[in-house]
Amino acid sequence: MVIIYSCGRKESGNNIEKAKVEIPNVVYNLGNDSVRNKLFEIAYKNGDSSSPSYLVFIAKNLNTGEIKEICSEAPLLSGAMHHEFGMGYDLKSSQFIDSLILGNSKRIFEFKERKALENISFNEYPSKERIEVLASKLDLKDFMKDFGNNETVKYMEFKEDEYFLQLSFSHIMFKCGIITSRSSVGGNTIWFGYPSIRAPEIPDID
Repeated sequence: MVIIYSCGRKESGNNIEKAKVEIPNVVYNLGNDSVRNKLFEIAYKNGDSSSPSYLVFIAKNLNTGEIKEICSEAPLLSGAMHHEFGMGYDLKSSQFIDSLILGNSKRIFEFKERKALENISFNEYPSKERIEVLASKLDLKDFMKDFGNNETVKYMEFKEDEYFLQLSFSHIMFKCGIITSRSSVGGNTIWFGYPSIRAPEIPDID
């Protein structure tokens, strides 16, 4: 499914302990722990990057009552909140939305506006069962051993550019306490490691 390329190791200064998870229950563990909260904050603050990080949160569709755990790029959650509150992108509005998101320690967000739900792909997002199937095929203990401190800089290239496959993978990694980010060069590539220590991306030159 994937090919991994090593890009070395750097130190970020972010000393966060590894996530403590029960491997069989890593998906849809709704625990509000400090490790994932810190990763959420780091990922969200990397939202203005050309290579935004992925974060996981709980979304509730107020029109149907349906609740999903969703992984998305940080700017998409921000955009959904802007749609939900009918706010623009001026400095004052953006600061208000940022405060709502970063101040929500439970990472539970409620939406009723169609554009807000579409922004996070609420209806299309993979089911719990589909994500659990993918998780069962991964050696999560090895991923946590290799990337759990988020200090190792590597990237992973998916053989197929399948959006929800990559989201599901990043979803699982986040629940394991591992931060990932979308590549700014290739649509089928993600990075491991803190955004602050990631190696610069150099596009191919024909």
